[in-house]
Amino acid sequence: MTAERPADDLPYHAVASRVFWSQVAWTAGYSLTTGPFLSYFGQDLGAKGRVVALLLIVPEVAGVVGLFTRSVIRRFRGRKQVWLVFSLSARVLSLGIPLAGMPALHPAGLDPLWLMVGSLALSQAAQAISYVSYVAWLSDAVPAGRWGRFFAARNVGELSVLLVVPVAAGYSRDWWKSHVDPGLLNWIYVVTYVLGVIVLLVSMVPLLAIADKGASTAELRVGNLRRLREAFGDRSMRCLLIHNWWLATANGLTQAAFFGYLFGPLKVGLGATYVLLDVMHAVGIPVSLAAGVIADRRGNKRLMIVGVLVAGSSLFFWLSATPKEWWWLFAAYACWGAFPAVNIPGRNLVLKLAPPGDNAAPMALFRQVGGLLAGLSGLAGGFWLDHLNAERYTLHLAGWELGSFQILFVTSLIGRLTAALWLLPIREPPEVRPAPTEPRASAADTSG
Repeated sequence: MTAERPADDLPYHAVASRVFWSQVAWTAGYSLTTGPFLSYFGQDLGAKGRVVALLLIVPEVAGVVGLFTRSVIRRFRGRKQVWLVFSLSARVLSLGIPLAGMPALHPAGLDPLWLMVGSLALSQAAQAISYVSYVAWLSDAVPAGRWGRFFAARNVGELSVLLVVPVAAGYSRDWWKSHVDPGLLNWIYVVTYVLGVIVLLVSMVPLLAIADKGASTAELRVGNLRRLREAFGDRSMRCLLIHNWWLATANGLTQAAFFGYLFGPLKVGLGATYVLLDVMHAVGIPVSLAAGVIADRRGNKRLMIVGVLVAGSSLFFWLSATPKEWWWLFAAYACWGAFPAVNIPGRNLVLKLAPPGDNAAPMALFRQVGGLLAGLSGLAGGFWLDHLNAERYTLHLAGWELGSFQILFVTSLIGRLTAALWLLPIREPPEVRPAPTEPRASAADTSG
């Protein structure tokens, strides 16, 4: 293990390089343990309907535990320690997922699918705390004027892996299912999952040399609930949070509709779907690089507004797509490639608007509550879509006939575009805010 040095002794480029390679390994491991891989694993174990829906939304719902990250940081008196402990805990807690594929090792009377759901919930709760502490820790290890380029480089590492690993894993899974004895299929999932966990553990190694300055005076003296209230009490931060929650709700609403429309009316195959995703990731790489530079040199707010409008415009192309002209989806996925122009400056704005050295509470409100709303909205959208399909409901609007899928697309489109309005009142500080003078904390303030 590399000996830890003070953060000031580790140059910015060394920190950025370590974070980049860590993110490359992390994304590869995460692709082999979550998302479509996990959904297929569950389905091959017999998951139907509600259990599949649970596998999709549990990570977002469990992630709301991240709101308590700041209380954990105070108890550990540092961010890096929290990241390390809870990252390792997440990996250990996730081992119930491959255990679900080994019937001989199941506790008597325990349904393997519920073992999978429970393990997923616990591991994602620990992962949420790990992530918030990770951002809080690294934001102190990087100069504020480089946050945009720093997070952009991290994003490029993630997108580069997403161009390759999920595609390879998806096609490998299809080949396995067609050519391997069905009795061995679960073991292939188990081996793949364990390999993903090992890669996730390896991704932690480059970060060990990046020092932590420890919990700040503000983190130690001011309670978590107070910081959460103060974050929402600040007008600019409040508008930024509402923008993110509004956008997350609008985005989540169409999760089931997109999936159903692709493989239903449009009959787009899995291979073509991976090509569409690669278009999104390929566009996202140059967008990330440009967004990082613009955010650092020109500011974040205007960039976010443009990113929201471009990414939201993807729904126009979903509305245009038909079985004969499904290729409109290439334009839709290219528009989604603009999301780094929303995500990178959004994170930067949270850090700029938060008290220096004490940004865990607003970051958790921004990311974890947004994830929770996206998950719940996705579930609601699925129920709404089922109801509309069952009723064979159509809506006539301005000469257009909208079916069930199109009704959700239009609703989501309105929500995505109007999310930009919440950004207008934000006053972006030209520099990072000075640390506030902290009064002596009362017993109520210092409670978690």
